[in-house]
Amino acid sequence: FPTRRSSDLETTVSYELGLRSQLSASDVLTVTAYYKDIFDYVTTRTLILQSSSISTGTATLYLNEDYSRVRGLEVEYKTRLADWFHATLSGSYSLATGKSSSAQDALFDLQQGLSENLKEIPASFDRPLQLTANLNLTSKPNQPLFGIGRGVLDDYNFFVRVFYESGKRYTKQFLSGYDPVTGRPLYVPDYSHPNTEISDPWFYIDLNFEKYFDVGVGKLDLSLEVQNLLDNLNSDIINPVTGRAYQFGDPTVSTLNDPLPQYRQLTYPVSPYPYDPSRYLTPRTFRLGLAFQF
Repeated sequence: FPTRRSSDLETTVSYELGLRSQLSASDVLTVTAYYKDIFDYVTTRTLILQSSSISTGTATLYLNEDYSRVRGLEVEYKTRLADWFHATLSGSYSLATGKSSSAQDALFDLQQGLSENLKEIPASFDRPLQLTANLNLTSKPNQPLFGIGRGVLDDYNFFVRVFYESGKRYTKQFLSGYDPVTGRPLYVPDYSHPNTEISDPWFYIDLNFEKYFDVGVGKLDLSLEVQNLLDNLNSDIINPVTGRAYQFGDPTVSTLNDPLPQYRQLTYPVSPYPYDPSRYLTPRTFRLGLAFQF
């Protein structure tokens, strides 16, 4: 029967130091360093129930006894080259560690019969590096860029976002042997080094274009949005053997059905193939919109 002790509440202590400097009338630079301690983080313990020195069972307790911390550095640069062009460049580097990422991590260790982790390890949600560039071009009515295309190439807004982020943390799985019947390679997690590996990074470019038409009684807004312009395959469900989303021919963990013909499992019970469509982020997507403003 899960229970939770409420006498100790999770406590967060944050420290932040920032510097903002206006380099010119059109340029601003901001640098921020931060450090966050999280005390009494929720974790899981197993309690052995006894009666007259005889064990009668176990109970799972959720206790506020764990610890986590996050530290990092953020840099942001804003510039305005002209009334029609604005840009923001930002980047951050951070590191999140703790004895566990959540109470479920400790519960999993208990269920697997693993010993309690006593040292700080990377958190599962740790994404060390993030870089972003936001570019915005704007044209007012009857003021086309460079004076070309008045009445046609004016009164619009064009936005571009370029994004890069470190991949997800995962626990590497290594070859432990081969199935004696099929010869399929078998892999086991390296529980002695949890979350030490980082999967392939994410990278994508998003575009948004809005064109406005004055129709007398109001304004017509025609928009086109493109997500993931380059159609990059950004891995969201990680194959812990390869460090990326599954692709045909990659080795698979033993809990999944390997699609390779020589290893494919066809007899009951049949485990699923590693073809979950959500293993990648959104592919290239187009959205066309039309709105009318009175």
